[in-house]
Amino acid sequence: MGILKYLVKRIISIIITTSAIIAVGYTLMNLAPGSFFSSSTIAAQMGQLAVTDPKLVQEYEHMFEARYGLNQPLWEQILKYIWHSFTFNFGNSFENPSTPIMTQLHTAFPISFELALGAVVLAILIGIPLGVVAALKRNTWVDQFLTTISLAGQAVPAFVIAAILVLLFGVWWQGVLPVNGWGQWQDAILPIVALGIGNIGSITRYMRGSLIEALRQDHIRTAEAKGVRFWPIVIKHAMRNSMTALITVIGPMFAFTVVGTIWVEQIFSIPGMGSLMAPAFQSDDFPLAMSEIYILCLLVMLMNLVVDLGYAFFDPRVKLE
Repeated sequence: MGILKYLVKRIISIIITTSAIIAVGYTLMNLAPGSFFSSSTIAAQMGQLAVTDPKLVQEYEHMFEARYGLNQPLWEQILKYIWHSFTFNFGNSFENPSTPIMTQLHTAFPISFELALGAVVLAILIGIPLGVVAALKRNTWVDQFLTTISLAGQAVPAFVIAAILVLLFGVWWQGVLPVNGWGQWQDAILPIVALGIGNIGSITRYMRGSLIEALRQDHIRTAEAKGVRFWPIVIKHAMRNSMTALITVIGPMFAFTVVGTIWVEQIFSIPGMGSLMAPAFQSDDFPLAMSEIYILCLLVMLMNLVVDLGYAFFDPRVKLE
């Protein structure tokens, strides 16, 4: 299948999938109990106004619904949102109507992107060497120790690790590293570590398994039989095949790490996507919450597309279908 035909097919698939995600997410938020008027900071103001002038409250709600199209049928709201989302025209949020949502995302998304990128790079730099050592020392205490540590890193959620780091550096080792805020490069260290530990475990285990499998291949055994030295075999042949397979892990890992920054950012008081998403869901801010869901889902699918293309590029045996 030609590359152009494959791209068209995947883009159509992405459009259909994101549309379905928007439809389901928008419907669930619409059916959820409560509303923006009952769960946001405006609730107190509306409560006081309702005591003095109930009719004015109803008029205000009708004006609000008309402004954001909430008085239209649900299916029409969903179709309009899907149409506008593909042009990245998300409009304004309920909570902050004076600032376009794209302006807010333009400020917050690069921070989450930077944290996720740093976490994945950290995982690659540490996880690959650990995976190689575990594979070369397989079935020894070194292999068992590294495997146990990797499993523990994967099992503990990033926000739990973040809370532990805040306890260590905010209480016991005060002043060594900042535990909140954003603006200096030191502010990114602890969040990146919290996000990267689980990824280190994933890459270590995947590298170990793929390298062990590569060392069992016939061409590796043939090279050993011909007297090729051990380390050239490992580095030039076995690790090269393992690194090609590792591409399929790194791409989705990066996309899901961006999603994972939401809770870690809340703990470290970082003004990223988490600072927008958590309040948006708490206050039933439909436009802002759905725009963040759309951006994150689109990122995951685009990274999967990049991984598939990269895998086919580095491994000629893989055909795009």
